[in-house]
Amino acid sequence: MLTQIDLWIGKTLFVPPIVKLCQVTRQSQFAVSRLFWFIAALDGFYRAQTTFGSVLFGALSIFMMLTASLRADMPTSSSMMFRLIALAFLFLDVLGGLISDEWLGAEFWIFVLIAEYAATIRTIPPLDAKAARGAKPVDVPGR
Repeated sequence: MLTQIDLWIGKTLFVPPIVKLCQVTRQSQFAVSRLFWFIAALDGFYRAQTTFGSVLFGALSIFMMLTASLRADMPTSSSMMFRLIALAFLFLDVLGGLISDEWLGAEFWIFVLIAEYAATIRTIPPLDAKAARGAKPVDVPGR
């Protein structure tokens, strides 16, 4: 049951925009995963309210920046249980936002889920060749 929920959420909500982002930017799914982990770490650092939180997320930001730059395209793994726990925390943050009208922190879990679902993708299909051939060249002023 949990596997089916995880599969449905990934296939319908997260994987299609991640694949499109990979196709448009010509980056691997692993680079996108590390990028969103870096963004999540920066968001956590920005939202930290204690010295311990600032140090923890600051160190995580530096670590994720190094892994994103040095090992961007190396395969990575993802855990279904971790994704479901992150999804539960996102649900709690959204529920808290609906009740208290304070939406701070929900984006962190969205960044984490994007990073984790990007790690589950094994192959990126090529960009639609017909659409690419039929596209007009971009007109750059000053040329």
